[in-house]
Amino acid sequence: MFYIRADGNEKIGTGHVMRCLSIAEEFRKRGEPVTFITADNRSRSMIEEHGFAIICLNSVWDRLEEEISSLISVVKANAISTLLIDSYYVTETYLKKIGQYVKLVYIDDLNQFLYPVDLLINYNIYADTLNYEKRYQGAGLNTRFLLGCKYVPLREEFICDEKEISDNVARILITSGGTDPYNVVGCFLDSLSKNSWFEDVAYHVILGRFNENKEKLQQRWGHSTNVIFLHNVTNMAEHMKQCDVAITAGGVTTYELCAIGIPSVLYTLADNQLDIARMFSDIEMIPWIGDVRDNIEECTRVMIDKVEGLLKKPEIRRTLSKKMRVLVDGGGCKRVVDMLNKFV
Repeated sequence: MFYIRADGNEKIGTGHVMRCLSIAEEFRKRGEPVTFITADNRSRSMIEEHGFAIICLNSVWDRLEEEISSLISVVKANAISTLLIDSYYVTETYLKKIGQYVKLVYIDDLNQFLYPVDLLINYNIYADTLNYEKRYQGAGLNTRFLLGCKYVPLREEFICDEKEISDNVARILITSGGTDPYNVVGCFLDSLSKNSWFEDVAYHVILGRFNENKEKLQQRWGHSTNVIFLHNVTNMAEHMKQCDVAITAGGVTTYELCAIGIPSVLYTLADNQLDIARMFSDIEMIPWIGDVRDNIEECTRVMIDKVEGLLKKPEIRRTLSKKMRVLVDGGGCKRVVDMLNKFV
């Protein structure tokens, strides 16, 4: 049995749980059951829908030090030897105390401090720029690392044949992650609808589990024949393959789009997405249209400009698609679980 400590809710979205579910599914394919440990029951249905067990600590998801004794009790009671943790709310004290009883694996996006863990995973495009090995060795830590896009934990469905890029854009995918506190989807659709080519394109809009704007969006766009809202999507790769261009928030979805090879534009709405957006923009693979928390109107204006550019230039889309698939091959979960099995 392998154990994962992760949370998902209206505040932090579903990204932590979703990427851990990908790892859990790879374990299950190899005959190893997985149990999730959560602070509360907000992500219970999402995890159980995928067929995994849950231990609920009845703690507070953003005050992890308060759960230390409860988590240690769970570790002892279940004889847990290795624990994968995916939370931005870990502290040095939390990790040191838990690490006295179990080997720790941590998924890092923020590089907030030197995490006292046995194995650290940072699959992001910028991971190699952070000098992990040098800094950790200098601090006397024996942490091992899995760094870079070859370790992006995507489900097997994202290992696929090269996508054929057509001359014309018929479908645009719009995603906003598990939540959409700024109603980005609504703002973008309103702006897109003002363009002459709006009616020529179908919009496949992924609404996350904790999106609070669903009713408002349905009232505004439910009559439209070319706006399709998709809820609780479990086959994301299939929806991506149907589309020609994507408008997406940063995070795991960005890497999923790379694996499929969908030319995209990227916006941010959380701090953990900023370095991803900057790097993708710097290497001219996915343009960053800005952070919606700063100026959603400006982001919307730039989005229209970038989308129009992709619509008009199929050769650019073909070039970008190939580059994206070279960067992310979809095999990250297998590599992560290979290492975790050796590590255990």
